[in-house]
Amino acid sequence: METAETWRLLKCNTIHLGLCMLYVPKCTGLTGDGVVKIVQLLDEQNGNTNRLRLHGISRMTKHHLDIINSLMCKRNPQVKEDGRPLFYNHRVHEMLNTNDERPIDVDVCPMCKNVRLVFDCTRDDCRKAEYSWCQGWWCRGCLFCVARCENCGGCISSEDLSDACLACSDFMCLACWLTFPKCSTCNRPYCERHGHLMVPLSLPGQFSCHHCMELNSSLERQEEGY
Repeated sequence: METAETWRLLKCNTIHLGLCMLYVPKCTGLTGDGVVKIVQLLDEQNGNTNRLRLHGISRMTKHHLDIINSLMCKRNPQVKEDGRPLFYNHRVHEMLNTNDERPIDVDVCPMCKNVRLVFDCTRDDCRKAEYSWCQGWWCRGCLFCVARCENCGGCISSEDLSDACLACSDFMCLACWLTFPKCSTCNRPYCERHGHLMVPLSLPGQFSCHHCMELNSSLERQEEGY
């Protein structure tokens, strides 16, 4: 249930400021029921809600999303017809993406059926392929269901996840993994976001990852202790 203060402020702003955009990602004081109440209130006040950012709102369900879409479509028919894909990058997932022109940022994941950010694959052959579980073609889904490459945003197979390990905590598809420079010790690359963790070695173009450097330092300290 929403906190009384959060609901009071949102209700006040909705009525008096004529809000047409509602940006409340990861707001811990709101639930799916609360968002529906706000959109209903906007509709009653002849508002023109055309953009919602709801990523991280707790207890959002398909039922909530259907009601919200129905209310928004009453005054904005293009909302229902909007089919623009959402491609993954860490900025879209971790921060508010104000450049996203889609009416609603979240969708129902076709795999787990939860309301989350749902990403499309950046690969044309994946997006155009017909649904087939046995072929593994259907790779549109949330990050809990489909791993995404930090570099290209494409889907990652379970084989790539085990074969293309990184020196950081992110994921990378095998095609991108092959193009990145590797640690001289463990043969693992960093994604671009964590490239600053590389420790240059004496030979030009070579580096060690921070894990290997920490391991080497630990071994040296142990040897000095003997």
